Parts: sequence; structure tokens; C-alpha cells
Amino acid sequence: MAEVLRTLALPTKGYGEKPKSGTDVLLMATARVQAALPPGWAVRAKADVGGLDDSSHTYPRPDSRLELLRAGQTVATYVVEAQRVLTSGALLRSINRVLDQQTTTPPTVDRIRPMLVARYISSEQQRRLQERGIAYADATGNLCLTSEDPLILLSDRGASADPWRGPGRPTTSLKGLPAAKLVRALADFVPPYSVAELAELAGASLGAAYRLSDYLVGEGLLTRVERGPITAVDWPELLRRWSQDARYLDTSTTRGFIEPRGLDILVEKLGNQKLAQRYAVSGSLAARPYAPYAEARLGLVYTEDVVELASELGLRPVETGANVLLAMPRSSVVFERTSSWRDITLVAPTQAAADLLGGPGRNPAEGEYLVDWMKENEDAWRRQSDR
Repeated sequence: MAEVLRTLALPTKGYGEKPKSGTDVLLMATARVQAALPPGWAVRAKADVGGLDDSSHTYPRPDSRLELLRAGQTVATYVVEAQRVLTSGALLRSINRVLDQQTTTPPTVDRIRPMLVARYISSEQQRRLQERGIAYADATGNLCLTSEDPLILLSDRGASADPWRGPGRPTTSLKGLPAAKLVRALADFVPPYSVAELAELAGASLGAAYRLSDYLVGEGLLTRVERGPITAVDWPELLRRWSQDARYLDTSTTRGFIEPRGLDILVEKLGNQKLAQRYAVSGSLAARPYAPYAEARLGLVYTEDVVELASELGLRPVETGANVLLAMPRSSVVFERTSSWRDITLVAPTQAAADLLGGPGRNPAEGEYLVDWMKENEDAWRRQSDR
């Protein structure tokens, strides 16, 4: 027997009490849809609808149905998958399940559209649902619900982070020194490994590792078994996000210089001289051994002492027109897991890709070119954790 769910009043301030079950999530998401509807429209949700039967097949049972009504008549129906907390693993399972519901609907039933509701749906998860043509609503007000016949488009924006996240200092971006160490470790090392092992690999605190992994799970960039190890990392998208949240121009002290005879001479100097200063080459020059995009225009070199390295290399400081950029990083992670090419020290491919993706001019295109090479050649640069 179908149960028609009661409506739920939205809180006048904040986001109200944390949903404790899938039914609570459905109630709150339904109320958010109702609030977005124009006058004369209504929404109705049904739970425990039972299996559909066309006398020859029994079809899978969805979590619930959501119906849009105009003048008391149903004009659109959505089969709904409800998740209290939507992890990356749960997202994929929910997408597959709700699409199965749609494709196995018996022919005697009018077209049913797929929909997913959860306590909170991150921006990355929203993007993935939109790509698959799946409607969604969460308890904070994030909403996208469409129909071609009749023509319907409901869209609204709710919270940009889960307001019911547990105690502690929640991570909401990839800025900061702990994030730099953890992002690099996640991209550099092949899972599986536990969160504690990730913290050890990165040289970060256990608390920071748990906060960041929880955030990345919510963003759909990391898959982790409940109370178990990290099993997969979407490292290309992780590097893209990191490059935007923590650009090297914002996280390093930089100064421009000229090498009058060009970047090939800079490479020769770095390879031939025994330098007192620790350094690591990044950007276009660091991509050359793997995926050269075009002739490098700017040499990016990390160092612990900009003035001293410039003096050792005989570089001239300039205000404009630099072809060498020396950068003193806030995080020493740029010097970790380096490699050697033509007797010069290069940053890890993950660091070079992130610096290019967040750089000026044609750098982002160079970064994507390098990422494409990295996807095809993971064995050439990604490491085993040996844990």
C-alpha cells in the first residue's frame, strides 16, 4: 500500500534539524521542491510503493515516487533514490539503481524520470547528476528538476557545504599546507591505503587527513570503504581543483628574471653547476620529458632562496618581460618525489600539472596535455604505497 508522505515546513532560519533517515531527507527535499514551484502547482511524494507488475514481469521497487501536480492532476512523475549521506561510492550505486528503475518501467506506465535526493549534494555530485540527466534535490535547497513534456525547469541553490557535518574543523577547500601534502600524496600513490597510512605518506596529521578525505568523498573525488581504506582517487580532477584553490602564484613568493640566452641555457646552467641552493624545476620545462606541448616561454623554478639562486645562475631581475620565474614556496612538498632529467631536478609530474593548470596564458592547455599523458602512462610516474 502506497503511503502519501506529509509535507514538511521549512525552517525560518538556517537549515533546521539534521535529517536522521532517508525518509527525513525525502520530506525535506520535497519541501524544497514545493517552495520552488509557482502558484497552482504542488508536489506529492510516495514511499514504499511496492513492485510494479504488468502480469508477465515484476519490476524493481524504487525508494519512492515524487509527482508534480497542476490543478490537482499529475503532470510529471519521478522515481526517487533517497540517500541520507551521499558518498562517492553511494553516488555511483544510486545513479545505476535509479537509471535501472527508469529503464525497467513496464510499458503500461507513463514515462518516469530519474531523481536522487540526499541530505547534501556537493557541486561536483550535482555536475555528475546533470551530465546523466538525473534530477536532484537536497535538504539544504540545492535543486535541479527538469521535464521535456510538459516543459519544466526548477533550479535553486542551497548550501555550498554540508551544514550538518560533524564536529571539528571541516575542510571546505584545498587551500593550506596540510592540503598540499595530502593532495600530492593522493595523486602520487596508488590506493588502497588507510587514512592513517595516507597521513604518514603525506607527512600530515591524522586529523587533517580525515578531514580532507571526508571532504573529497563528499565532492566525489575519492572513494573510501566505510570505516575502511581509500580505494580510488580521481586524481585528474583533484589536481584541477587544487590548481584553482591553491595557485602557485598565490602560495609562493615569486620574482621575475631574465636569462638573456634563453631557457636552454638555463637548463644547461642548472645541469652543469653544483648549486648550493636546493631547487626543483616546474611548469613547461618540467613537462618536456613527458608531454612537450610547445617551446617553453617561461621557466618556473622553486628554490629556498630566490636571491641566492639568481646570483648563482647569473640571472638579471626584471619587472616585466621575464623568461624565468623563481618561486619560494610556502610548502616544501614541491621538493618531494622529484626526478632528474638532463642532470636537472624536476618536480613530480603531479606538481608540474597543477602548476600549469593554475598558471597564466597557455599554461592550462599545457597542463591538460600533460594530464592526458599521465592518464595513459600511470605506471611511469605513479608510485605504490608499499604499506
